[in-house]
Amino acid sequence: MRLLALTVVVLLGVAGAALADRPATSVAPRVAQAPTAVDRAGAAVSNAVAARAQLVADRGTLSRRYGGELVAIDKLKRQKASWRRDRALRSKLAASLETARTLGALAERVKQADTELVRVRAAAVVAVDRALLTATASTRADLERKRRTWAPRPLPPRKIVIPDEALDPLADPEELDLQAAALRDAELELASEVARLEQQATRYDRMAELRRQHERAEELAMRDESDPRRIGTTARGGGPEAASVNDGLDAPPGESDGLSEPSADSRDFATALSDVVDPSTVDALRRAERSSDPSARAAVARRARDAVTQRLATMRKKRSAIEGRARELRAP
Repeated sequence: MRLLALTVVVLLGVAGAALADRPATSVAPRVAQAPTAVDRAGAAVSNAVAARAQLVADRGTLSRRYGGELVAIDKLKRQKASWRRDRALRSKLAASLETARTLGALAERVKQADTELVRVRAAAVVAVDRALLTATASTRADLERKRRTWAPRPLPPRKIVIPDEALDPLADPEELDLQAAALRDAELELASEVARLEQQATRYDRMAELRRQHERAEELAMRDESDPRRIGTTARGGGPEAASVNDGLDAPPGESDGLSEPSADSRDFATALSDVVDPSTVDALRRAERSSDPSARAAVARRARDAVTQRLATMRKKRSAIEGRARELRAP
C-alpha cells in the first residue's frame, strides 16, 4: 500500500510538470461589432414588415370567422320563428357585431402599419444613400441592392402629351376656348416637371458637394498620418472637413438634406418629356439614369429644366394668341 501511494504521488507530479511546461493559449475575447445606421434601418424595416404581416394574418382569420357567423345568421333567419331561434339569432347578431368592430379596428391598425412601413423604408433609403457617399467598392454593391429592395416602387412613367398649339383661323370661339383650356392643363404639367427637375438638380448638387468634402477630408487625414513630425495621428476622416461631412451624414431623418427623397426619382423624366424636349436631351436623361456621378446627373437635370422652361414659355405665348383670337371673335 505504501508503494502504491508513492507511485500515485510520482505520477501526479509528472502530470503537473507537463501541464506547467505546456504553453498557455489565451483566447482573445470577441468584440461585437456595433451595428451601422444601415443595419439599424434594416432591422426597423424587418420589424415593420413582420408586424404588418401578423396584422394581415389576424385580419384574414377574423374575416373567415366573420363570414362563418354571417352564414349561421342567414341559416337562422330562414328557420321557422320561435323563442329558441330568436334567442340564438340575437346571440349570433351580437357576436357578429363584435367581430365586425374588431375587424374595423384591425383594418385601421393595418393602415397604420402601412404608413409606418413606408416611413421606415424611406429612412432606410436615407441611411443607404448616406453610406453610399463613403462606401468602398466591396460594400457598394450590397448597399445598392438594399436600396433597390427598400426604395418605393416607381410609378409607371406617363408621357406628357402636348395638345395642338396651332391657331385655326376658321375655329369658333368655343373651340378656341377648349383648345386654350387643354393648353393650360399641359402648362401646369410642364411647370410641375420644371419643379421636379430643379429639385433633382439641387439634390445631386448636394450629394456631389458631400462627396467632394469627404474625399478632401480623406486626403488631409492621409497626409497628416504620413507626417513624421506629428506626435499623435488624427483618426482617418478627422479634421474640420470631415466634421462637416459627418454633420451632413449624421443628420436626423426628419432633418435630412434631401439626399433621399423617395419621390425625387419616382418619375422617368426621359419618358415623360419625350414629346416635350429635343431628342438629344432625352438621350442625355436616359444616360444620366445609369450614371453614378451626381454632378453629371445634376447638369443633365438642369439642361432638361431649361428646355422644359423654354417650351413652357412658347406654349404660353401660343395660348395667349388663341385666347386673343377668341375674344376678337366675340367682340361686337
